[in-house]
Amino acid sequence: MADAFAQPQNFATSLHKTRAGKYFWYSAANGGFEGLTGVPNTHPNLECEGCHGPTNADGAAYTGTYDPSCIDCHPSNSMFNPDSLKESQCRSCHSRQNTEITLGYTDVHRTAGMKCWDCHGTQDMHGDGTTYNSMLAPGAMKTDCAQSGCHTSLPASHASYDPHNGKLHCGSCHAKTAITCYNCHFDSQVEHHLKRPRQQLKDFVFLVNRVKDNKVGVGSMQSLTYQGTKSFFAIGVYNAHTIVKTGARTCTDCHANFGGSIPAITQFNSTGAIKFVTWNAADSTLTNLKGVIPIPNNYQTSFKMDFLKYMGSTGDPVAPSKNWIPIGEDVADGAHMMYTEPLTAAQMSKLGMVPTSVEDPSTSVFDFRLDQNFPNPFNPSTKISFSLPADGATTLHIFDSNGKLVQTLVDGQMNRGLYNFTFDGSKLASGVYFARLTSGKLVSTQKMVLLK
Repeated sequence: MADAFAQPQNFATSLHKTRAGKYFWYSAANGGFEGLTGVPNTHPNLECEGCHGPTNADGAAYTGTYDPSCIDCHPSNSMFNPDSLKESQCRSCHSRQNTEITLGYTDVHRTAGMKCWDCHGTQDMHGDGTTYNSMLAPGAMKTDCAQSGCHTSLPASHASYDPHNGKLHCGSCHAKTAITCYNCHFDSQVEHHLKRPRQQLKDFVFLVNRVKDNKVGVGSMQSLTYQGTKSFFAIGVYNAHTIVKTGARTCTDCHANFGGSIPAITQFNSTGAIKFVTWNAADSTLTNLKGVIPIPNNYQTSFKMDFLKYMGSTGDPVAPSKNWIPIGEDVADGAHMMYTEPLTAAQMSKLGMVPTSVEDPSTSVFDFRLDQNFPNPFNPSTKISFSLPADGATTLHIFDSNGKLVQTLVDGQMNRGLYNFTFDGSKLASGVYFARLTSGKLVSTQKMVLLK
């Protein structure tokens, strides 16, 4: 896009300047891992807003206090000439896309010789004047398959391959894989500023609902442990750069009810859970499910993985190692989604999954679940429903987009069961709010939009 090199009038509020995304996800106010660790974002080995690559665009290592600026991407005295830009500089921060390349995955856009800035224009890079909390927030990223100026229309034959009437995002079929680093050892980050995951996971695609366009799209996750006892994962939309033209998914890659053999669906229908990552004690290795993994509506308890702790020193050099052991749990102490929703029971059924049903409250086993408020957007009130699997101390707080507590709906002992509360926003301004439910170690957050 030619406008990628327009004058960045809005850079001060751009995500490349604020680096707001990591802390917004980590924040306790938003249901993030901070609520379990108690380690504030201001800790010198976190400082999410100061995240940067190893060198600036001149190749010089960063020293002293870091302040995002033009030199992060543009070499000195380059006059912002596009020929001076290097994709390696982009990938020094956008490490997932670098890892996709390192793992050997191709992408039709890279194969065609396209660069990052051929799709991502100035508003993606330099901002649009609005301060966003995450690149996944509606409006933050302008570039998408149809909006990039490339795929504005589809061939007539496409309808025969995609009978979903626009309800699927392109990546659901055309992304070869999502990736993630598994089980980051947060102790190493806190004590020595070292990013130590157990390993990379690949060859899977989460199916989730994208809040920004209400389409089913690709998701991935981040998972962490701390102090050998605390575990957490977060699921979000994943913008895979592993796009294929031929060899895209077909009906049986996702639909068990169309004859497909999908390990995640088979497992869910037989056990009521999806074990995404399994520890193999015999050789201290991990195995992850492959293929399509629909994220179920009770994901907080049904989406499982073997969490691990690192047995070496937190200051050890980061390198492949088998010096890890399980912490003894496969259901996370905390989990959340942002700008992303799990599949609904109706969507799960359409894939051939058997959703967990709740019929008789006196005998049912309840999941820990905070449902999306309804209606949403709302004015001035909306219903918030949730379920608790056990008796215990429970809170339901409402926060604004800055993390400020604006209302407490629940704060006390509650019995297991289903609950409905009404949130009245008549005295609040229009904007984005978050409902955060906690019960014991379990945490869930839902985004709400008050529109007056």
